[in-house]
Amino acid sequence: MKPISPNEIQNLKYAIQYFQDCYLVSSIGALTRSKNGMKILAENIAHCGNDYRIKFRNINGESKDFFVTKKEADDLIYMDKFLNPIPINKYFPHNPIIKALEVAMNKLLQQYPSKKSFVCRIPNCNEEFEFNKPSNFLEMFTGIKPMELNESSIRFTLKSKEKESRDIFDKISDNPDSSFVAGTAINFSKNFSNHHCYSIKKVNKNNQTVELFDHRLLGSLVITYEEAIKKLKFLVGYFNKDLT
Repeated sequence: MKPISPNEIQNLKYAIQYFQDCYLVSSIGALTRSKNGMKILAENIAHCGNDYRIKFRNINGESKDFFVTKKEADDLIYMDKFLNPIPINKYFPHNPIIKALEVAMNKLLQQYPSKKSFVCRIPNCNEEFEFNKPSNFLEMFTGIKPMELNESSIRFTLKSKEKESRDIFDKISDNPDSSFVAGTAINFSKNFSNHHCYSIKKVNKNNQTVELFDHRLLGSLVITYEEAIKKLKFLVGYFNKDLT
């Protein structure tokens, strides 16, 4: 099997999210934004035609490969809550690498059910891989525990972590070669979805703005530091130097 190509990695940067797995799609999108993140993607994902090998570097301290065949990927069908197939937009196809990762996560969770936290098991879903924490996925996939701010807290915003949040934003601005995911809790703003993850596309500390990329809507959202602290719940990720 051959590692995925630089072009395939770049396509993951803006891959669309169909299932309820924003944690997965935004985490992969975030890894495409740093050199070492892209290196890990190339090392962990390989394919021969439409068959894939997905490596997770840390499952209970061990590395494990999951193999996904074309048939298994084809059998993963996007459906509504009544299990009726939902047509995929032909202009925005389901990225085959994302699909392979989703099948691999289903296999992983069948063998290691504890890798989906209890709170993420509460929502109803069609597929086991739906709903999880980006920190869980990133640590298993990269083998490196990510920086985490407020993800597991009962607080719904970053207000209690304002200084730490501003420090992280400033550091991302100074080190754009970074891989970070931002998430919401319950949110009453029309610009944000509840319990949703975004990859951080860019931060500009001079004008105090954060640019988020929404893989569900395939669009960017620029907000101020102040808005981010009021409307985001958590930050999870790595600076490039951390991914070694």
